[in-house]
Amino acid sequence: NTLHKIIMEHIIKYYPVGNADCTLIKLDNGKTILVDCQILADLTDGHGKQIMFDVKEDLLSELKKDSLERPFVDLFISTHPHDDHCKGFAENFYHGDVADYDKDKNKNEIIIEELWITPRGLNNGLSAPAEDIRKEAKRRRKLYDDDANFYGSKGNYLRIIGYDKDKEFDRRYCYVPGKLVTTVHGASLSWLEMFIHAPFKEDVETSKKYDDKNATSVVVQFGFKIDGYTGYKSRVLMGGDAEHEIWQHILDNNTDEEKLKWNIFLAPHHCSWSFFNNSDNKNEIKPSAEDILNKQIGNSAHIIASSNEIKNDNNNPPCYEAKQQYIKKLKSGSSRFLNTATHSKVGNIPQPIVFKIDEYGKTLKENATVAGATSISNPAPRAGR
Repeated sequence: NTLHKIIMEHIIKYYPVGNADCTLIKLDNGKTILVDCQILADLTDGHGKQIMFDVKEDLLSELKKDSLERPFVDLFISTHPHDDHCKGFAENFYHGDVADYDKDKNKNEIIIEELWITPRGLNNGLSAPAEDIRKEAKRRRKLYDDDANFYGSKGNYLRIIGYDKDKEFDRRYCYVPGKLVTTVHGASLSWLEMFIHAPFKEDVETSKKYDDKNATSVVVQFGFKIDGYTGYKSRVLMGGDAEHEIWQHILDNNTDEEKLKWNIFLAPHHCSWSFFNNSDNKNEIKPSAEDILNKQIGNSAHIIASSNEIKNDNNNPPCYEAKQQYIKKLKSGSSRFLNTATHSKVGNIPQPIVFKIDEYGKTLKENATVAGATSISNPAPRAGR
């Protein structure tokens, strides 16, 4: 038998960061997208024993470097300004003019070529980690506002996702729901299309009125392509901490059924009950949850809970009842509901959940990396697709 050569391979990596989000997408052409971050300074149990995966070390092994040997990510998406989605931003990502990057002073700080931020992330009243992202976004925005002919440059591209009250922001640095994005920092992604579902005008206003930062979560469908094949080979739906009201707005406004289909779904808000209903009502499931979960493709879809270990207790998130509902709705059953805290460990250190996407669709990779588990040497790989 002649081995059939795989044309290309993309990866999606869900880092184990507790009740938080940090996801890396790496395309076959080397383009990289990071959705939120949670990079902790202390990975130990307080007694010198490493218990957390080293996200920064792994990122440095995955990301490309520019001609000056500076690590960079093509796109950073900040879904909303909560600590568990932006912790570690100040210490690990470069902010400022890239011309001022000092390889000694800024050693291993990651340059962000293009930054996406939700409108709420530009307002006051943010925690320190979110404020750091806001400062960088405001610096970039000023470059556009000061020069009518500026359309972005290395390390300075910006996109505000959503509306400024009832109107759009400057078209040069704004995307609104319904936009299909195929480029970052002026370059084609080639093998990925990103469809923006949210936030909507009314949700931006709700967020400001009630200081509900979850209401402006950026919701995106990622559609992956493979050379030689038409259409998407796999689709991933991610929406930060978007709660059931937001998903209903998405359903009400969506005009293309294909844009809500998914092979992988990231359980919103770390497997919180808020995707299904208000936290105090576990007897009723909103139609929006049913509709979104029914958009899974085929019989082998996965749901990912980026959260602490899900136990049968009163925590929310992660919520045990939510996990049970996700499993119930998965056509493929409980084996394809995966929790970052428990899915795979090397020693006692949780490992990322990693999928590859190639001509055969998506495949779960087991123990795909141990770069972040520096205290463990040569773990035995586990078999399995």
